[in-house]
Amino acid sequence: MHQNISKVFYCKNNRWVVRTDNSNIGMGHENSRFNRKHKRFVVDGGSFESISVIGPILDQNECHCKWGQWQSWSSCTTSCLGIGGIQTRRRTLYHDSRSECFRADACSYSHLDNQSIVCNSMCYPDGTILIGGNYPNIQIYRQLPCSCPRGTIGTPGACCQSITCGTPSAISHGSFSGSLFTYGYSIQYSCDRGYNLNDRSLSVRICTEYEIWSGRLPKCVYYACSINPCRNGAACVKRNDGYYCSCGLFWAGTNCEIDIQPPVVSGCPANRFIHVSNKTSVQTWHEPTFHDPRGNNVVVTKNYPFSSYEFPWGIYTVQYTAVKPSNGLSAECTFQITIHPHPCPKLPVPRHGLTACNGWQTDYAKVCKVYCLEGYSLPPLDKPNLIFSCGSSGSWRPATQVQECIQLGTFVTKKMPTFRECSLSNDDIRLQYITDLKHSQFNLLCVNNEEECTMNNVNISCTLP
Repeated sequence: MHQNISKVFYCKNNRWVVRTDNSNIGMGHENSRFNRKHKRFVVDGGSFESISVIGPILDQNECHCKWGQWQSWSSCTTSCLGIGGIQTRRRTLYHDSRSECFRADACSYSHLDNQSIVCNSMCYPDGTILIGGNYPNIQIYRQLPCSCPRGTIGTPGACCQSITCGTPSAISHGSFSGSLFTYGYSIQYSCDRGYNLNDRSLSVRICTEYEIWSGRLPKCVYYACSINPCRNGAACVKRNDGYYCSCGLFWAGTNCEIDIQPPVVSGCPANRFIHVSNKTSVQTWHEPTFHDPRGNNVVVTKNYPFSSYEFPWGIYTVQYTAVKPSNGLSAECTFQITIHPHPCPKLPVPRHGLTACNGWQTDYAKVCKVYCLEGYSLPPLDKPNLIFSCGSSGSWRPATQVQECIQLGTFVTKKMPTFRECSLSNDDIRLQYITDLKHSQFNLLCVNNEEECTMNNVNISCTLP
């Protein structure tokens, strides 16, 4: 007979048992999953659940709760050889049709009405597969051995397909025989005439259960010079691992097939050094010729369009370049043309005197002044401001020979600057020369070269004692 009382149940041996003694009970967490106040307790190291229900309390045996048979597993949620899917199945909980038997607490284990497992996971021979289920509604997975037939992959017992290793790699100077590339089948490599495998143990490769070919890819190497692969007159030399070609001059490559011959130049003019009196000079030369000994075309460029040109004083580079388009190699012909005025001979130094000359622009002009030491003077016929010059002709002007300085008192002479002693670093001499030059007819040597017209650029020559 049903009463409106509160009872305490605990689970023992998979059955709910009423407990009326609440001693030694420790309170746990609350849970309202089944529309009731639900507490878990710990009693003497075990556990039970306390269910406080307002209303009739039913013993589940009163509703005759009973499970039906499991239904068949559903189809897998993924197709064959997918990343792994789920299959589920359900069963029905039977009980009396009374209204109170439809309550959630009437059959306390009604939540155990479904299960799920992993399906269609990849399986290889002698491997493992991930399987699992739920209880209750908690996925549990573990690895178990799988048993796809050897040479196939898939899910054990179903959805298996043949293992294939793909088309084998090709090799140079060789080929393979065999047209089946699935598990257990083999292919065999062989080499063309004149070549041998570098390792005969690599000639056969087998498709393994791991979808790869066994062993390593072999190589075919030339084993003798009976069929000479060398080109362009090269000699074939046998080696243990094959051969090599002894190439001739300007040939390269494994079989001496690469042309490394540059263009050949002939008739390249030599450098020339010309002295002239004029400020320009017309120079003419024979142009060089270029050719390829192997008959290929060459393209020639040059920096002067004609082989004749009027050059002013200076140094000039004439260049011809030939390029061979078939291999990109080139050859050059380069020579220099130097146009200078005639050099000036050294001006004699007078006895008991000295000369001071410009030390800049000496290739184009030399301007010198003669001075005497103290107690000496130039002869009466020489002008005290006399300056000697030498230009592009290479001759000194005036052509009068430099006279030696004479002792004062010998003749009546004109006053001129004299120096106590001659020294190559005498600043007094240098300053006097720069002053005289700037007041002479050759003053443009300083006007046009201000930075060079300095005391440090004056060259002094002294007479021998």
